[in-house]
Amino acid sequence: MKDIIIVCAGSYGKEMYYTIRKINQAAKKDGKEEPYNLLGFINDIPDALDNTEIDLPILGTIKDWKPVGHEAYALGLGKPSSKKEVVEKLKDRGCQFETIIAPYVILPEDLIIGEGCLIKAYHIASGVKIGNYVNMHGSMIMPGAVIGDYSTTTGFAVVENASIGEGVYVGSHAVVTEGVTVGSNVNISAGSIVTKDIPSDKKVFGFPAVESQM
Repeated sequence: MKDIIIVCAGSYGKEMYYTIRKINQAAKKDGKEEPYNLLGFINDIPDALDNTEIDLPILGTIKDWKPVGHEAYALGLGKPSSKKEVVEKLKDRGCQFETIIAPYVILPEDLIIGEGCLIKAYHIASGVKIGNYVNMHGSMIMPGAVIGDYSTTTGFAVVENASIGEGVYVGSHAVVTEGVTVGSNVNISAGSIVTKDIPSDKKVFGFPAVESQM
């Protein structure tokens, strides 16, 4: 059993908590040892778990936190820029991040995946490459897709055989079509259909998606 601490206690942190619980429950149901021992959260807002059913403590703040042993860390953040900022601070202090995959997700044998991810995708096809600190929530990732570090794909988003750069946010029901290259730090608004390459540091929306100012 591995000790693990969840980084951030907002909506994504709470989702991480419930995902890890489901992983433990699935292992117990199969007669196996529960893989994770949840120690608590680190979060800069001390009352973030008040009025919730989560009975774990907030152990300290992110800004002051230092690892206390050999515990792993699970990143409970969805905003790409915030993920990168928090990860870089904690990695510099020696924190090691765990990739968490929901028990219902079926992974292809040839999947390449980095560290610190939260994977709750509906479907991940063969030939997919997922970078570090990527969140996937209810998405469909099609054959050959490449997802860059710190990116987040949300509910019902579809990424076809396309390449997504670092720190990209793909909104709900958005589609990135085959052959498209999306640069870094791009925000794809909900419901958008991306049919052509998008340069870095843009926000796009619509069908077909067009650029707007960030």
